[in-house]
This record gives sequence, C-alpha cells and structure tokens, in this order.
Amino acid sequence: MIRSAGNTKHPVRMRLVRAASVVVAALGLLAGCVAIPSSGGVNQGPLVQNGGNGSIVDAPLGPQRNASKSNIFADFLQAATSSTANYEIAREFLTAKASNSWDPTASVLIREKPASPVDVGANSFAYTVSTKASVNALGVYSEQATDSDETLNYSFTKVKGQWRISGLPDGLVLSRDSFENSFNDYPIYFFDPEYHYLVPDVRWFPTGTTVPNRIVAALLAGPADWLQGGAVSSALAGIKAGSPVSVRNNTAVVDLSADAASAKALVLARISNQLNSSLDVTSLGISHVSITAHGAPLAVANPGLSNQRVAVAQNSPPLVEKGKQFGFSPRVTSLTISSQIVSLNGSAVVLDHAQTAAAVLARLGVYRVTPSSAPKLVDGRSGLIAPSIDPSGYVWSVPGNNAAAILAVGSDGTRHSISSTIPANSTIVSLDVSRDGTRVLIYLATGTGPRLIVAGIIRRAGVPTSLGPLLDLPVSSATPIDATWVDPSTVAALNAASGEEAVTSYPIGGSPGEATTTEGAVHLVGAVDIDSLRLITSSGQLQQLRAGGWQDINATASILATQQ
Repeated sequence: MIRSAGNTKHPVRMRLVRAASVVVAALGLLAGCVAIPSSGGVNQGPLVQNGGNGSIVDAPLGPQRNASKSNIFADFLQAATSSTANYEIAREFLTAKASNSWDPTASVLIREKPASPVDVGANSFAYTVSTKASVNALGVYSEQATDSDETLNYSFTKVKGQWRISGLPDGLVLSRDSFENSFNDYPIYFFDPEYHYLVPDVRWFPTGTTVPNRIVAALLAGPADWLQGGAVSSALAGIKAGSPVSVRNNTAVVDLSADAASAKALVLARISNQLNSSLDVTSLGISHVSITAHGAPLAVANPGLSNQRVAVAQNSPPLVEKGKQFGFSPRVTSLTISSQIVSLNGSAVVLDHAQTAAAVLARLGVYRVTPSSAPKLVDGRSGLIAPSIDPSGYVWSVPGNNAAAILAVGSDGTRHSISSTIPANSTIVSLDVSRDGTRVLIYLATGTGPRLIVAGIIRRAGVPTSLGPLLDLPVSSATPIDATWVDPSTVAALNAASGEEAVTSYPIGGSPGEATTTEGAVHLVGAVDIDSLRLITSSGQLQQLRAGGWQDINATASILATQQ
C-alpha cells in the first residue's frame, strides 16, 4: 500500500515516510564505522515504545530466569525488533563473545509465514524461514515475486546455569509486521550525471536516532548496485565519514573526512544539497545540516550553486487526442504543437515536460514533433511500441518483438543503439524513461513469465549508450499490458488476468501495493502521485484512480497521452 506523510519539500518522502515518534536511543553506525557508546541499564517492566508507523507497541524484555532454549530463542527474536541502544536487549540473550561479534545491521530477512525452530541436537537449532524480501547493510530493499526457504543455524550454551545463544548469523529475522513497525523507508539522493536533478534511492533503516548515521553511511557508500556504472553521480564520491552525526536544535552536524575541506565551492554546494535533501528526516526534527571536515566547520558560501530538485510531473488534467484536437481534457485547448500531432493520426503520444516536443507513434513509425518544423520520422522499423522522450530530447523507441533493439534518437536525428542484457527474444510491452532521464521502466513478456524491470541509463558525454544492471520488481504472472512512472521512486503496472484488468503500484525499494481492478483498460498514464493515475479503456473512456478504485472521468478520447 502506498503510504504518505505531510512533507511537501520532497514528493518522494510524501509517499514513503510514515510519521514516526522518536525512540530515545544511543547513536550508532553501520559496521565498520565509529559508534557512540551508551550507558545505563535496561528497565525491566512493561515499557512502551513507538513503532515505525506511529503505533504503540510493548518494548521487549530481557531473558527470563531458567527459560528453555526454545523460549530464549523466541524471546531473542522478539527483542531483536528493538534497535534501542544498539540492540541492547537482544544482546542479553547472547553470550558475551556472541554479543561482541553479532552485527544486527548486516541484513534483514523478512519472514512471510510463521516458523518454528527445529532442535537438531548438540544444543543447536535450525530455523527455516519462508521469505521473499530482504534488506542489506546499506538499507537496500530487495523482493522477489515468490517465496523461498532459507535455513539459519543457532547454537546454545549455558552461562551460570542459564541458556544463552552462543552462535548465530549476523543480521535480523523479522516478520513482515515487525519489519513494517520497526523500520522506515528513507529516500537518499544522488544526482543525474549532468547535475540537473536529484534522483531518489530508497533505503530502509530501523526507527530511532541511528537514522542520520545510517543515511550518511549509505550516501558515502554510493548508489544501489542497479544505479552503478554512471547512471547517477554523487558529490560525496571519495569522501569518508568523520565523527558520528549529532542532532542539536533541529540541525544535523555531519562530520566528513579532512579532504572535504578542499572541495571547490560548486562541489561543496552540491554536497550540502545532497546531505540536506537526504537528511530531511521530520521524525527526528532535522530541518538543516551543518557540515564539518575533521571537526572544523565548512562554510557553504553559495549553496544556490546547487539548486537541483526532484523531477516531478505537472499536476495537470488528462492529456488527450480527441477528434482533430490535442490538449488537456476536458476542453482540449490546443498547444503549440497540437496541429502537427493531430496530423499524424497516431496511436500513442508522449509530450516533453516543457510542452515543446513530442514523440508520436503513427502508421509509418515513430516521429519527433516540434513547433518549428513538420513532423520528422526518426524510426521507421515495423512493429514499434509507444515511444518515450527524455529531458535531453532523445526519443526512445523499440520494436515489440525485439526488446534488445532499443534506439535513442537525438534531436539532430542521430540514432544511438542502446546495449543491454535484456533478452532479445522477449516481447516488450512498454518502455518509459523517468522524468529525470536517469532510469528506464520496461515491461516484458518472456517465455518464463512477465518481467517488470527498471535499469539505470548510462550516458557518455550526455549521449545514452547502454542500460545498467536490470532490477526486477516482483510483478505477478498476469498478462502484461502497460506500465508507467507514478512518481520519482514508484512505478505501476497494468495487466490482465481472469477476464479483468488490474493496476498495481511498485515502490522501487519496497513492497508492492494492493491491486485495483477495472475492465477494458489498454493504456496507463502516471502524473504526480498514486491518486492521479489515469487509464483509457478500449472504448475510449478515461478513468482515474480515486478512493482505492477506478472511476470514470466525464471524458472520452482516442488517445491518452503521457506528459513527462
């Protein structure tokens, strides 16, 4: 389900962050970073703390005297839902040696079904978990379409007559409910290679005051694997962490390695923008970031040198072609390029953000349309699907029967083949470039079932040349029809099964939303958020997602167009 919060500065945060109250905890870092020690004992009693979704949950207790191995194990799993003081309560269930070596931040395995440990003898348990989702040490969430089993091993020994866990894997095992209650999703931000936009990369961290340190550590480590290779850039590349982040009077003080002090004014402005955007953590009261280098304050003389923002769609009415008119419904007021678009009698249209260029699929192929000249055929191959257009003006097109034959055609007409690892024998249903031009969304039909994938766009001197690693989203086995970008870090897919069509949202780095069904849908278009998704049916009826269901808009059209 898509979640929202009241942060208007970052539209991604509006969708992703659940309001969370702060749990008092000691600051800590990822493995390998400096940690701030904590002091004070654990209060034994029915304490309460806030869960990640704002709910009140019981704080876990420490080990009960003379508890069996089974009870120690079950209570340890419960205690591991609390990250307070570097998982202080959970560590009470471990021997001193195991406590010192156990790294709970290494990973999270999300359990989808109830599971019980099996006593395999020699004071050892085998714990088999049905899972399809996990989070790595840097907060990157991964999910598969189906469950698989993973077996973890735990060993026990007695300490002063009491059972304690002496051997265990690093990381956490949490039920789906426990994960959603104790973790929040946070977008961290990188730049497109040309430094025009901020690009979100969603991460998951346990709620509490460790979040700023986890965010900074993730930023310094760089983007998720699927965005590696040049799809995005970071002003923090090569810089290391200094002292742990501290938060005072709504200001997060971020200490970086001494080499940050030699950064030029433009780079320092970008660093400030990247940190301020990523550390906009309302649940922790952070509204500003102060930067130091090895303890010495860094003055960002001109932060306006870096004014990148997240690329979002315009919140406009449906963009349609109806009869001999092209424009925004319901009155279909003409745009400067409306007549050229209508003259092509096309079947699909995508308009750029500035409304000054369009890509149109017509009988002879894909055309580029601009106000100053007649439509120009840029790809005349047969069997092309609906095109896309990126912020640099490249028109993207591909034949439906050869998903590996993607072309990006520049405004000068030069055709650039896009290399990728997409199977050439798969059928491509839709291709949509993100509004910031850094990623592409592709919906495939393959011999082993549908694939909904996103990939980073690799550019050389601004020219798109290839796609990075393919990131598969956990799409269902239903027949693919179309897909679209919802917002900068969410996509949606339209598919058909059992005689009806359904739309499902997929956060890139999160769990899919609930499917909403309709009838006769053939094309899906995104706008600013989940509630502004629109579709058109085979009869030309426009529908919009409202109150969890699809409702007719008082309008019909021959084409529902996309505006970037």
